Amino acid sequence: MSRLLLPVVAAALFFGCSHLQRTDALDQAHSAYEKAQKGAAASSSPADLATAQKFLDLADKGLDSGDPKVVDDRAKVAMLKLEAAEALGRTHTLADERDKTVQEVSLTKQQLLDTAQQKLAQTEAELEKEKTARDTAEIRLDERRAVLARETQVQDLPEGTVITLPGGQLFARGGAELLPAGRDRLSRVAEFLKTASRAARVEAQPASRGSRSVALALSSKRAERVREFLVAEGVTPTRIRAEPTDGNAPVRPLPAGPEFASSGAVNIVLEPGGTGGGTSPGRP
Repeated sequence: MSRLLLPVVAAALFFGCSHLQRTDALDQAHSAYEKAQKGAAASSSPADLATAQKFLDLADKGLDSGDPKVVDDRAKVAMLKLEAAEALGRTHTLADERDKTVQEVSLTKQQLLDTAQQKLAQTEAELEKEKTARDTAEIRLDERRAVLARETQVQDLPEGTVITLPGGQLFARGGAELLPAGRDRLSRVAEFLKTASRAARVEAQPASRGSRSVALALSSKRAERVREFLVAEGVTPTRIRAEPTDGNAPVRPLPAGPEFASSGAVNIVLEPGGTGGGTSPGRP
């Protein structure tokens, strides 16, 4: 090769090798662009992505110049646009999450409110039902008291409501077994006690005629028989007790009348303020 051709060949080799293949900044910008296309930035900031794409294209063309500075400057501009797009995408994502959280909180509050309103409505309905049941029970109680009052003595005393039945209407003279007629009367007493739903006690008053010790012993047996019958008729066992007749304890005076003097009496005392009570002594 002649000496004249050597400079020409050297210059051709120099300019042929000046074309750049890549730079780190350009590779970084391309990776960031691909990531942004798949993320929230694609929908949140399409204009910034388009600008970034434009500068990436210019950076790619700048490789032909062989000047890495030109390539990197354009790649950096593309990166700035991509960062702006990513930031806006994150902002939109956070805003969406906030709106979703606010919506969920609002929905939860509404659900809690709906549940509370349902419980309130249910409670009010139950209270109304209970009031209706109480009113009905009071009407039935008044009706059954009226039935009792027609055939027995019913008094409202400070100690409670006292139902007094002559011993001769319940038992044979000197006995502690209930007569059929006595069972009928006690059945109506049982209905009254069940409606009242309050504690009661049975007291048997001894006859004033005859042996005192015999009359006291008989009275205790009669009180227990009356209690057993009332329990068998449906009166709650824990709500009624038989009061033993003790010769040393004060005895309730017998009502006036020969039938009481000869056969004694049975008192069923419906106590005030007992189970299911809270009522006054004058109201069974």
